[in-house]
Formats: sequence, C-alpha cells, structure tokens
Amino acid sequence: MKKLINIVIILVIIWLIGFGIYKLFIDGEKLNSFFDREITLNIWDQVNVSDAVTVKLISIKDERCLESDCLREGQFTAKFLVFNSKKITYIELGELDPQRITIDKISLEFKIELIDVSDDGKSATIKVNEG
Repeated sequence: MKKLINIVIILVIIWLIGFGIYKLFIDGEKLNSFFDREITLNIWDQVNVSDAVTVKLISIKDERCLESDCLREGQFTAKFLVFNSKKITYIELGELDPQRITIDKISLEFKIELIDVSDDGKSATIKVNEG
C-alpha cells in the first residue's frame, strides 16, 4: 500500500511539472514581430521579435487606485518571461516605468516598454527595442 501511495505522489509531481512546462513554453498563441513595433499580447501569448528574443506575457495585475482618497495614481503591472536561445529572464513592467534588461552574458540589451493594458486587464501592448 505504501508503494502505491509513493507511485501516485510521484506521478502527480511529474504531471504538475509537465503542466507547468506546457503553460510556460507551449500554451498560447505564437506571434512574430520586429523591433520597434507595437504588438498586443493576451495572457499566455508569446511573440518572437526578429528571431532574437521571445517575450511571453504571464499575467497582468491591477494595482490602480480606484478609491477617491488615494495618494498615488497606480498602474497595471504585467509579468513577462523573456528568453532567447541562451538565457531566460522574468520581469515585471508597469505602465509608468519601461525597463532595460540584459538577458545573456554577451550583454545583448533589449528595452521592453509596456505601452498599454486593456481596461479589463486581459491583454497588453508592448514594444521591444534593441539596446
């Protein structure tokens, strides 16, 4: 009985790892684009930019201040997985702060700007520029 429970636990762990890999690298629409162009991604979509870098939108969080007594404006925060053939980087971008990232050891830099997020928080428009 103990062996059966161990086998079931191992199978569940393997399934969870496989599902995570599927969500991160396979699920979603795959788009192609070029540098200096805006593109709109839904959650789990990915865009291959000029065969140099791939950007995948993982989630969007609403951090806007919708109450009248707020001290700051707030923003949407989008989480991205950025990867090329050598490295993977996880970044968070807000509508108010574009960010420059380095994704591999030979210092290829890409500036990723979060241009706009839909009002329902289901899609984001980004622009990827070369460093």
